[in-house]
Amino acid sequence: MAPDIIAFFERYLGRVSDADRERLAREISSGSKPSNEYFTMLILAAVIATVGLITNSAAAIIGAMLVSPLLIPVIGSSLGAVKGDLKLFWRAIEAEAKGAAVVLALAIFITLLIPNAAAGSEIMLRTRPTPLDLLIALASGAAGAYALSKKSIGATLPGVAIAVAMLPPLCVAGIGFALRSPEVALGGLLTFIANVVAINFAASVVFWLVGFRHKWSMSAEKDVMKKLQTSAVLLLVISIPLAYIMWQSLETADVKNTVEQTLLAQLEGIPFAHLDGFEVSGAKAGGVRIAAAIDSPKEITQDKAGEIRAALEKRLGADVELVLTVNKVDLIASGSAG
Repeated sequence: MAPDIIAFFERYLGRVSDADRERLAREISSGSKPSNEYFTMLILAAVIATVGLITNSAAAIIGAMLVSPLLIPVIGSSLGAVKGDLKLFWRAIEAEAKGAAVVLALAIFITLLIPNAAAGSEIMLRTRPTPLDLLIALASGAAGAYALSKKSIGATLPGVAIAVAMLPPLCVAGIGFALRSPEVALGGLLTFIANVVAINFAASVVFWLVGFRHKWSMSAEKDVMKKLQTSAVLLLVISIPLAYIMWQSLETADVKNTVEQTLLAQLEGIPFAHLDGFEVSGAKAGGVRIAAAIDSPKEITQDKAGEIRAALEKRLGADVELVLTVNKVDLIASGSAG
């Protein structure tokens, strides 16, 4: 069964020629070195990404992803593992580890230099990874390995670098440390680690399928399979917190939607009243705390506030602590009486 599956993928993907294998090994080996050129490009990319994240500049963040050389060492460790090239494997690991440390330190330093730096929307987007992000990283890792192995489609690699987005989450982690925000720092690190694990696994599988696996040694082939299994286990482990984050996000979104619908329904009985906004957070004893701002020409009495709270508790099935901020508005009519 397994040989038939392998044969199918070999026909579909196309085996890599000896010339392409040699070319790929040279290119990846060169890009996986912790060289001066590698660190120069990485530092420039980290500066662009960190400033872009703090200023909410999507264009700068995309530009940093194109400049960043972080992707190649991850793919290099995959190729080294599949080929049994320990020198390439450990050199790529060294480049990735040192590169990550440099980016973290630089992001912390730059954030501390920027007055009033804060976690904006572009930063927060990269603090709550989900299994969908893991799926993107898997597809990107497979695409990167396949594009590198096929010279004819190598031009697609910049698109892979944008899709996988390895550098921004690492910069987000550094920003989080500088801002003393555990949520931002740990969220960015989790996103980065998930990307690395997913890319490594997907790239290893692709390299193995297109013909980089051992054929001359059964023990070497078993060693590669063990590495793939270890990578798969890491992928499953990292998917657990991501699944929890996704479930938590969906639950929070559902609660917010219920709260909004209930508040709007309760305000229908007050002419010209308007829901200006609301926030939902956990309250004591496992309940829900809701703070809402309402614009209304009519005073909202304590009885009405109690009625709104009772409606919320019924819809949410939990104790509710309700804090209403009512902004009194004046209605001004203008026009002729006829």
